[in-house]
Amino acid sequence: MLAMLAGCATGYGPQGYTGGYTDQRIEDDIYRIKFAGNGLTSKEMVRQYWLYRCAELTRQKGYTHFLLLKAGEAVPDPVPQTSSAPGASPGYQNTSAGEGDDPLSRLTPAATRSAPIYITVPGAPVVRYSYEGTVKMVNNLAAYPGRSLLKADVILKMIGPYIQTAGKTRGPSEQELLKAAVVIVPGTPVAAAVRSRVTLDDLKYLLPPP
Repeated sequence: MLAMLAGCATGYGPQGYTGGYTDQRIEDDIYRIKFAGNGLTSKEMVRQYWLYRCAELTRQKGYTHFLLLKAGEAVPDPVPQTSSAPGASPGYQNTSAGEGDDPLSRLTPAATRSAPIYITVPGAPVVRYSYEGTVKMVNNLAAYPGRSLLKADVILKMIGPYIQTAGKTRGPSEQELLKAAVVIVPGTPVAAAVRSRVTLDDLKYLLPPP
């Protein structure tokens, strides 16, 4: 509360008094990452900080790309690789998005939350935003056909200036991030083993966007 009254938004860094990121290890290459802001940190800033942390941790762990797993989604198993002609490489392609489309939100877990907190000074509700999601880190893209992955290095480069200036410079839009950082691995995705009861929330991700 003292930080909010002093006019300080959450800075980028580990969880502290004003907020920050937390990393929960699930497996060596799978982490649950959360970034929480205080009442003076905008939803957009929290989103940029969270995505930057996903990329930063991916590189720290020695990986080049990461998958964003939706809530309740089973972790996809890698597909065994078959031999290919010498020098051949999979034809990865960047995503494209039409005007008004929001494909990054379909890659991102529906984990954005805001919670009104009532305080006596200045007597108005305070809304705090947090982003939270599970990432699987990947080096061998070909093992995940049909999947959309994000390039960690590109995200670090694009959001880096925004982080370094604490939001004083313009951060990349979702469309800009999609165009530069998201790649689609060709092929048909292999269904992961069902580890829990299937719900309507699981099925809605199979539907085309409105």
